[in-house]
Amino acid sequence: MSVTSIQLIGLFVVMINSGAGLHILLPHFPGTPYANHFSVIQYSPAQVSSSTWPGVTACGPNNSLRCAPVSLETITFAGATDPAPTDVVGDIPHLRCCCASMTDILAKYKDPAATGKVSAHIFVGQGVAEAITGPDHRTDTWLTMHSVDPTGITVIANAGMSGSYNIVFKPGATFTIQNEVMPTNGENHFLAYYLMGVGSDSCTSVPSDGPPCAARSTECAVSKTAPARKIAPTRRHMIKTNVRVGSTLITESLDSDCSNTRWP
Repeated sequence: MSVTSIQLIGLFVVMINSGAGLHILLPHFPGTPYANHFSVIQYSPAQVSSSTWPGVTACGPNNSLRCAPVSLETITFAGATDPAPTDVVGDIPHLRCCCASMTDILAKYKDPAATGKVSAHIFVGQGVAEAITGPDHRTDTWLTMHSVDPTGITVIANAGMSGSYNIVFKPGATFTIQNEVMPTNGENHFLAYYLMGVGSDSCTSVPSDGPPCAARSTECAVSKTAPARKIAPTRRHMIKTNVRVGSTLITESLDSDCSNTRWP
């Protein structure tokens, strides 16, 4: 039995799937200040058995890693023996808490079959999902999946469709899925989440402001009368963050408010 660990870094929205497991959104923001994205699966080639994923490039320190681009795929996993996750374990910012006026997520972000969709969709049918907050207060989601040796976990894009492609990981691999806004302006990256919502146009609360937007284990109650919290956006300090991929330690610059989130 081996354990595969997958770290989600940057802008992701974790939801409960309507069937079983988790439905995680990897949003893009074309035509906005947050359009310049770095959205990839990043891994050590030594931990991969085979890959048909298109557009993979060398990246990381001395080009020692590989980056597989993520656009609008529907991503699933094969090989895990775990039961379906029922929620995220631990504290994570909840969008309904951060923005009381937000009533839903726009279909183009939430629905994998929507016309003009602007998200990749990650479905986690087996495994454990845990929210972990680092020293810089950024909350990432860690997915843990067990497999029976010699089988590892396979990441599949658009399963069951013509042109499907995959990355077959060896047992015990560790890799990241990243969705990071490039630091091209002074906007707080967390504010991009409010472009995804219904009724969230005026929201400006971010996790570093503290409650109600700070990471927590439960969502906030729905309040039709509660006003959206308005705080003037400020330029946040960029923090150097260490991310481990396999045996390699990477140093990246990430905003302290680039946390994963939970809806609702």
